[in-house]
Amino acid sequence: MTNTPLKMEDLRKTPHWSFSALNCYLQCPMKYYLRYEVNAPAEHTGSCIPFGKAFHSALTARAIHGRNFRLSEAREAFAEHFRLESKAVPELRYKAGETFDSCIAKGFDMLQVALDCWQDDFVVKGAAVPFTATIPGVSKPLIGEYDLVVTDGGSDAVVDWKTASSKWASTRADLDLQATAYTYAYNQQSGENPVFRFDVYTKAKTPTLTSHYTMRTAEDWKKFEFLAVQVDRCVEQKCFYPNISCMNCTDCPYQKQCMKEAR
Repeated sequence: MTNTPLKMEDLRKTPHWSFSALNCYLQCPMKYYLRYEVNAPAEHTGSCIPFGKAFHSALTARAIHGRNFRLSEAREAFAEHFRLESKAVPELRYKAGETFDSCIAKGFDMLQVALDCWQDDFVVKGAAVPFTATIPGVSKPLIGEYDLVVTDGGSDAVVDWKTASSKWASTRADLDLQATAYTYAYNQQSGENPVFRFDVYTKAKTPTLTSHYTMRTAEDWKKFEFLAVQVDRCVEQKCFYPNISCMNCTDCPYQKQCMKEAR
């Protein structure tokens, strides 16, 4: 880890890549163009966006304050953050049967699970920890934020919190590019190859928590470098096109603008 504390707001002020931007281009180059190149306004925002931010905020507070952080405090932090985030986004769109109050109730149930299952046997090294990494051949640094960094018996683990509508497949963590990007950055900063853990909280009627552990190798990082270089080159060459599919288009907040660009 770096000796000088990094601040996320400072990292965002200079040209950079984030994992979200890289992944956005891989999913749909036109969506990347509208979101990151021309800063097009989103036509709508799904409730999952403010919900996820609010849930992360509450878990970050638990990580910082420790076991004395009460469930009532976590719920209060979640409700306030969700209220503010919901007001700040354009045209908030709820799923069928979902309301502001039902989201609050679901968040409260999920926080009950989170605090009941919290692993205090791990030593917290940091929460919401910013990072930056240089990728050879890429024009801008990679920046991001680890949700949580813990250590147990001298071994570090990077934890990422996810909210999902259903449980993950058992193989998903081993194939997830985010784990590759984040462990790549951590290795560059510290020289260590950390365990990466996804804590997946489901929004089911009865919420669940499943922890998925995964590791990466130097070969995985080489493949990530290659992929990042190709995306960087495509953006420099202004190679933007719509990747039309039900996965990419159904809830895309740039549908109308995409149709205009693709004419």
